[in-house]
Amino acid sequence: MPHLAAQLRAAAIQRGVLDASVNLSVGEAVRIVRDLPYQRASDRRPETVIEEWRGTCSGKHYLLAQVLEELGAGVMIIHATHHFTEENSPWLPPDLLDEVRRAPVPDVHTFLRVQLDAFRDEWFTVDATWPLAAQALGMPVNEGFRHGDDHRIAADVEEIIHVDEDDDPQAVKEALIAAFVGDEAPRRDAFIERLSAWLGQRLA
Repeated sequence: MPHLAAQLRAAAIQRGVLDASVNLSVGEAVRIVRDLPYQRASDRRPETVIEEWRGTCSGKHYLLAQVLEELGAGVMIIHATHHFTEENSPWLPPDLLDEVRRAPVPDVHTFLRVQLDAFRDEWFTVDATWPLAAQALGMPVNEGFRHGDDHRIAADVEEIIHVDEDDDPQAVKEALIAAFVGDEAPRRDAFIERLSAWLGQRLA
């Protein structure tokens, strides 16, 4: 098994979220990465996300993209501009709802398009952002994985940007943040940190 898939499987077995008798399938990889705590790792490298066992949308999906490719899938990394608002994120805690009521918070979300059968040319959406446990908080969690079924995107998408396979997805994202978020970058960063802290407390 290629190294990242093997590394994810070993870590999942060690943490008790995958039985040692189970092979790492595409569906199991999606489930495991989805259920990583939503919190920023010290960097977004897949190895770091596995080692620290946490990630936000970019770190989770950069890891998942490489693991799924190692398992034989075709993968496209997608970035999407969006805003957190009271209307699309009513599940936010009261302090963050007050924040988005004052003004929507701009952000750039990351998810995947995946192809499991190259002969059928069928691509579908995979979004592993929110852990399953967050469903109890009213968040739009994707419960399962089935070939060909689109996941619900964990953002109210405004514009979609496909990352070219030759480009660094994080460099593309940082350029998008600079252009779309602009001077509100510190506010966005503080919002994501507070969101992560709230989820960490509620899902611990």
